Amino acid sequence: MINKTKKKLVFWLGVLVLAFVPYPAKGYEEIAVTNGGSIRGSVKLQGQIPKLTPLEITKFKEVCKGVPNESLVIGPARGVRYAVITVERVTKGRAVEKEAVHELDNLKCRFIPHVQAAGVGQFLVIKNSDPILHTAHAYFPDGQPHFNVGLYPGKVSRKPLVSSGVVKILCEVHPWMNAYIVVTDHPYHAVTDVYGDYEIRDVPPGTYRLKVWHERLGIEEKEVEVKAKATSKMDFVLSFPQGGKK
Repeated sequence: MINKTKKKLVFWLGVLVLAFVPYPAKGYEEIAVTNGGSIRGSVKLQGQIPKLTPLEITKFKEVCKGVPNESLVIGPARGVRYAVITVERVTKGRAVEKEAVHELDNLKCRFIPHVQAAGVGQFLVIKNSDPILHTAHAYFPDGQPHFNVGLYPGKVSRKPLVSSGVVKILCEVHPWMNAYIVVTDHPYHAVTDVYGDYEIRDVPPGTYRLKVWHERLGIEEKEVEVKAKATSKMDFVLSFPQGGKK
């Protein structure tokens, strides 16, 4: 009787362990890429640069000072910061680094960084560097399980990124705070820098759809051909939509 009980216990412990182990995404094959190419380019804004409404700081004003509105950051030469570029239709390529950790800090009542990209199975470490309470409430796409973490000063929490798509993170204590994480099934993504530039390396030769996502400027796609050990240039020019939404 004792042996049967032990066997059952071992079985269910195994089930629980397997439930929390990140698996490679279905439909994506991890291979060694020896002749990959690169995709490089920029994301620019055309038309008039809109004047953003300042964030409404309603509480803890002694800590929450000068919080910038980062929903549209335009750098030198009209470069768009925080646009995410992803390679679509890629079915095999470089392995996703499962042990990679991405960090999201709460600092002076803003999430830092405002936008980042990650792979399925990687982890997000959430910190609170402020002397006040914050929360990190993540909304995954398509009804996937989300998390809602209370963060007292100095607290650190680690959460898995379990599904692909655009994850929005809000602070329920400070409604002006938000951040985004674009999660993909593969490692072929990039976030534009202050100049609007990006680069994606080690892409297997082939023809793909290249997608740009931005929280205010929307989504655009272009076809790109990647050749072995060569660099493909692909730029995007986005416009601010009428009415402020896209």
